[in-house]
Amino acid sequence: MHTLTMFLAAALAVLPIGAPAQQRAKELRLLAAELPPYTFQIPPASVGETPGVDQGFVYEVVSEMARRVGHTGLIEFMPWGEAQRIAQTQPNIGILALTRTPEREEHYRWLAKIVTDDLILVGGQGIDVSSLDKVKDRPVGVLSRSGAEALLKERGFTRVRPQPEEWLNARQMQQRRIDVWLAPRLMVIHAMREVGGNLEALNFGEIVRKSEIYLAASKALPDAEAQKWEKALAAVQADGTYQRIADEYNRMKIVPIPDEMRRRFSQPVWEGR
Repeated sequence: MHTLTMFLAAALAVLPIGAPAQQRAKELRLLAAELPPYTFQIPPASVGETPGVDQGFVYEVVSEMARRVGHTGLIEFMPWGEAQRIAQTQPNIGILALTRTPEREEHYRWLAKIVTDDLILVGGQGIDVSSLDKVKDRPVGVLSRSGAEALLKERGFTRVRPQPEEWLNARQMQQRRIDVWLAPRLMVIHAMREVGGNLEALNFGEIVRKSEIYLAASKALPDAEAQKWEKALAAVQADGTYQRIADEYNRMKIVPIPDEMRRRFSQPVWEGR
């Protein structure tokens, strides 16, 4: 409860109550999705009609960066595929937390690397996940519209099972409906805890590549705007704020969400916040 209270206070501190519409129209429009532990809501949109408190390690860091550049701090949550589509087709868009991959490199301006994770191959008990080649003929869970999905399809995998949120992959692993899961390590750990799963039942295998998680932006973002955000991250890191946020999330207790509380749909819809 104490941790959740701190998260609520942090979220309210950056909530752009009464921010002039004119200021919002000119500033970088920031988009996010349900990507715990990077960006998420408690409770998530899959649980109730009204999403809960916005939070996440990347969310908190970018919120602090926003404060330092004079941004209102508004970060809009929406389905991940829609956030990527908007960022690739509209000007003056920021998107978090986006993994920088060769497949995405030319589609965005990469503003600030917030954290580096491992894109790791995870299997159930008895599954050899020492390399991707070992599991090419097995059903593999990935996050839909992710770098992991693009990588597997590029390598000719035909039994890829994309899901809109990683907790669904965790549940699929528990039910043995997939043999393998390819995702960033921190997302695997969070998702398994979110469904009350046993991490010891998983076999962590090959680190396929580093997963560099960024605040990215529309490709044509002006240099002056990009430089403001780059400098803001450097300042957040230099004065200890970054480490303080990291420490908070390292201590975070993840409360499992029972399946019966989830609303069943493929893409949740968020109201503008």
